[in-house]
Amino acid sequence: MNIVAIIHARGGSKRIPFKNIKALAGKPLIAYMIQAALKAETINRVIVSTDHQEIIRITKEYGAEVPFVRPKDLAEDVPSELVTQHAVNYLEKEENYRVDIVVTLQPTTPLCLPEDIDGCVHELISSGADSVFSAYEISERPEWMFRLDESGYAHNYLNRKIEGDIGISQTLPRLYIPNGGIYATRREVLSSQNNLLGEKTRLWIMPRERSVDIDEPIDFLYAEFLIQQKLAKINEPK
Repeated sequence: MNIVAIIHARGGSKRIPFKNIKALAGKPLIAYMIQAALKAETINRVIVSTDHQEIIRITKEYGAEVPFVRPKDLAEDVPSELVTQHAVNYLEKEENYRVDIVVTLQPTTPLCLPEDIDGCVHELISSGADSVFSAYEISERPEWMFRLDESGYAHNYLNRKIEGDIGISQTLPRLYIPNGGIYATRREVLSSQNNLLGEKTRLWIMPRERSVDIDEPIDFLYAEFLIQQKLAKINEPK
């Protein structure tokens, strides 16, 4: 099987300028996901889809491929499946390279491990699912969330009273949310359903500390703290 990793890394970023190449603990942010993908045993090729020349330079420096420059119409805020479809279509049409499974990766989840990428792929193959994505278990319960009406009054988001078992977290079902890092999708599903997530989807559950999704400046600080703590543990005297 040909299993290709496509890392999305456009140059524009509204909250953090040039986020994908901003330094995190001494390395460009995108370097973490490139290195994880290159070490993953299931991945045959690691390709970065970008429109930015500096990202192209850094990508090649860390060993990933950039066989094309992402078109301008895909360098804005567009659905991720369009970016992945473009990359797959390029490989198949321009290189005559058949893709069986495509693994969409986001550099904004830098603490993802090669084992997480392999775990998603193995789960996809062994289960027969359409797709597998990385997620973590939530602690912020939707049953306890509120919205404000036009007059400023709070209403339960799910229109349920918080009483009885609903107010006890241990009695509520376990829920999971995508951490944004990994989406493994069968080629035919990406084509026929036009989505990274097919009708039959499974999860690869990651711990909260590896699920940091960098979206705001404070997320950089948190990720750097976790990396430093990990390095300190590795280097502590035995």
